[in-house]
This record gives sequence, structure tokens and C-alpha cells, in this order.
Amino acid sequence: MSFEARIANEIRSAARDAFGVELEAVHVERPNDPSHGDFATNVALANAKVFKRNPREVAATLAGAVEAPFIKSAEVAGPGFINFRLSPGAVWAEIASLIEAGENYGREEPSGEPVQIEFVSANPTGPMHVGHGRQAAYGDSLARIMEAAGRKVSREYYFNDGGNQIRLFAESVAVRYAEMFEREWPVEDSDSLYKGEYTKEVARDLSKEYGEKFFDMDRGEALSEIGDFATRWCMDDIRRTLARIRVRFDNFFNEKSLYDSGGVEKTIEKLKASGHTYEEDGAVWLSSSEFGDDKDRVLVKSDGSYTYVAPDIAYHADKWERGFRATVNILGADHAGYTPRLRAGIVGLGLPGDFLDVELVRLVKLMRDGEEVKFSKRAGNVVTLDELMDEVGEDVARYFYVRFSHKTEMGFDLGLAIKQSDENPVFYVQYAHARIASIFRRAETSPEDVGEIHPAELAPEERVLAMELLDFPRIVRNAAAKREVHLLPTYLETLATRYHQFYTIHKVLVDDEDVKARRLALCAATKNVLKNGLGLLGVHAPERM
Repeated sequence: MSFEARIANEIRSAARDAFGVELEAVHVERPNDPSHGDFATNVALANAKVFKRNPREVAATLAGAVEAPFIKSAEVAGPGFINFRLSPGAVWAEIASLIEAGENYGREEPSGEPVQIEFVSANPTGPMHVGHGRQAAYGDSLARIMEAAGRKVSREYYFNDGGNQIRLFAESVAVRYAEMFEREWPVEDSDSLYKGEYTKEVARDLSKEYGEKFFDMDRGEALSEIGDFATRWCMDDIRRTLARIRVRFDNFFNEKSLYDSGGVEKTIEKLKASGHTYEEDGAVWLSSSEFGDDKDRVLVKSDGSYTYVAPDIAYHADKWERGFRATVNILGADHAGYTPRLRAGIVGLGLPGDFLDVELVRLVKLMRDGEEVKFSKRAGNVVTLDELMDEVGEDVARYFYVRFSHKTEMGFDLGLAIKQSDENPVFYVQYAHARIASIFRRAETSPEDVGEIHPAELAPEERVLAMELLDFPRIVRNAAAKREVHLLPTYLETLATRYHQFYTIHKVLVDDEDVKARRLALCAATKNVLKNGLGLLGVHAPERM
């Protein structure tokens, strides 16, 4: 149990004994100013109407009634705050428990219903670009953090390998394919084709495998086979990029399977039977405005083809049928209007609307010397994720992507990203871990072999560092609950600062064995938390730098 929870229990007990009051919510938090103690509560102020007494008088009574052995002091401040300071024995015992927990510190046992997180889901019509990279880093980090907070998580990638964009991509590759044999492939609109250099790579591999086969085939059949090859090629390319940036998925789901299994047709029929569709001008419409959408949406066009809404609704019906009762879709900010129409379809099928939740990830701008970088040799009009990682590395890419809230537009500073100094936040945090590893090498021991800790009063820098370390589980829980990954890098940078301040003032490898053991314990605990925290972000914790 956290110290916040333990202190809250003591306050409830004191309120019951002193005033006969049963308190429900007791808020205990770490104060911003360490001089105000290790923890503080405004319980006397927040419950003034319940106590019907002067808040400061109530605070004084409660502070005097708390006699828990882990609390050294409880002092009244201001109009009715209570500031608590932990006993040295309690702090050192908790540090010892942290070291013993190792990689499990900050992790809870999985429980409850599984939640599915669908993210990236870039169309297999080209390489992943830097915008996809932000979604990948955020989604994978969120999945790791939610797992650490005790949720069962399933990661899924949805490949949109059906629809008009696949036809255009097939034509784009076919044109490049024909050029390799000094021939032409007729298309209706050359301006709509994909222009990136990667289409040449696809066409080159296509020609190596099939030679001139497609010139002798029916044009429609040839285009279908070329499209299948091209999408497989892109899927493989995307998987390689995902592996490189350390993003894993439990399942890859193909849109095409919904057509092959009759899932889309079945979904349309269910929506018709529910009474939430109508026909107009030869098309089938979803009455999505009944469920909060700004207008109704076409499901089946007058020519019998499906709009993208139809397979998307079928896909989420399939998620439900697979046993998921909660799904979080991570989408680009340009999909802001997507949620109401999709939720309308879900509710129209009789499923609960809160089955679906959506996180929108804002745009990324690559910046160098204050100017936006747009050019890409491979993709033409966007910079690919691989090109970014070639320049800054995987660790920096992962960390920078989640350093700011996904709800805000991000400027990715390439100049800062390549710096090997403490100005670079990734380097700053990793260096704290490497510095501690160096200390243990010099001490000729390991963090796991820290000796017995004999409690003693903590110096101010030691106490601040210790309290920051003990805050890690709360940070993980909050980040998971709020789905705000950036809370973790913010915490890690603060922790690194606390450690550097401690290290600057206090020599670790001193002659006094008890002092050395305590300081090595703080080093071991810090190393553990830094590694665990970086791991939740998909970033390495180096032993040497």
C-alpha cells in the first residue's frame, strides 16, 4: 500500500475517533515544495461543512491524533493543511523493498477484462512516415504502461487492404513496372497515382519475381495480382519498420478478410434489420445523425460498392465477437469526425457506445534550425520513419515522440535530437543510468547486492530523491488512467535531475560502510526506476555512455 493510502487511512481513523465523522475521499499528495513535508492533505478544508468547525482547529486535532510508526511528524500549515514527514526507518524500508522488487517495481498484477488497443493501422500503400511514428510510439508506450498498471492489453494493427486506394496503388506500381520494360501501362488519371520512389522498389521486386507475365494477362486480373503483391510488399516493409522502432502487435487484421468472410455484408444486413438504415437515390444510408453524428452516412453506394464506413463498422463488430468489451483506437487528428459515425454504427448494431474510445494524435513537424523539414528521397512528399531513425536513432525517436502530450501538435527538433549532451533529454536520462552503472563497477558490486541498510536521517537531497523514487508507481497508474504517456518522460527527467543533484553534493563511495550502503541503495533504487521507466517507453537504459 502506498504512503498516500496509508496516511489517508490514518486520517479516516483519527476523524472517526476525534469527531465521529466517517470520511470518504481523503486526498493526500506530495507537495511541490519539499520544505512542506513529504506528503500533505487539505482534508480539514475540503470537509469543513462536515466537521462544522474551524479548518485549522480540525487540522490540529487530526495531526495530533495520528500516531502511526511510519510518520515522524504531522504539522498544521496555513488555513488548515496538514504536512506529514515520514520516519527515516519507513523511507529506507521502502527503498529496500523497491530494490528487492527489481523490474516488477511499479507493476501490478493483471486483472479485469482485456482492453484492445488498435494503433498505427497505416494503409499498406507506402512506407511509414513520421506521423505514423508518433502514433506507433504513443500506442506501444500506452500499451506497456497500461499493462504495468494491471490491465490486460491486446495490441492490434488493422491493414486497410481494400478499397479505392489499393486500386490506385496497384496502378502506380503497374506504371513503374511497365517502365522497366520500356512499355506503358494506361491509366485514367496519372495525377492521382502514388509518386514516391518506393513504388519503383515495389515494381523492381515485382519484375524480378514475375518478369513480363502481366502484359499477357487480362488487364483487370493483372491489376488485382499486382495490387496483392504491392500491398504484401508494403505490409512487410511496415512490419520491418515497426520492429526497428520496437513496436509489437499481438494481431494484424486485414480488411480484405471482412469481405472474404461476408462480414461486411452481414453487418449491413444487421443494420437494416435494426431499422437504422434507409435507402435514397439507390444508396443505403446509416441514420448516424440519430446517434450524434452531424449527418447521415452512406454505407452502400448506388453502384453497389461499400464506403469505408461499412467495413470499419464490420471490423468493430468483429472485435466484439472476439470477446473484447473495450477498445481504444489511436488515430491521427485528421480523423476527428470519424468517431461519431463509427459509434453510430456500433450502437445501431445494439452494442454499447462506450465499447469504443478514441485517442487522437496530433501532427508532427520535423524542425531543423527553426525551419520545417519536408523532403524525402523515398516517399516524395513526406519523411519516412526509417529516414528519421537513420538520423536520430531509435531511442531518441521513441522518447521524443512521447515527451509531449499526444493532444498537442509537436515540433520534432532534429538539432536537439542529435546532440550528445545534457541538453538532449534522452541523453540526460540515460546518462543518469549509465553514471550509476559506473559507480557500481567502481564499487565492484551490483545493485542487487547492496548490503543491509541501517536507517539514519536523510540529508535534504537524499530525501527528495527517495520521495521521487517512491512516486513511480503512482505516475504509472496516472499515466495509464489518463492515457497520457508524456507524464512518464516528465517524471524521468525530474528523477534524473534529483539524482544528479544528490550525486553532486554527496560522495557515494565513502569509507563509512553504513553511509556507503545507504547511498548505494539510493543509487540502486534510482537505476532500477530509470530502467523500468525507460522500458515502458521502449527506450534502452545503457550501462555505458
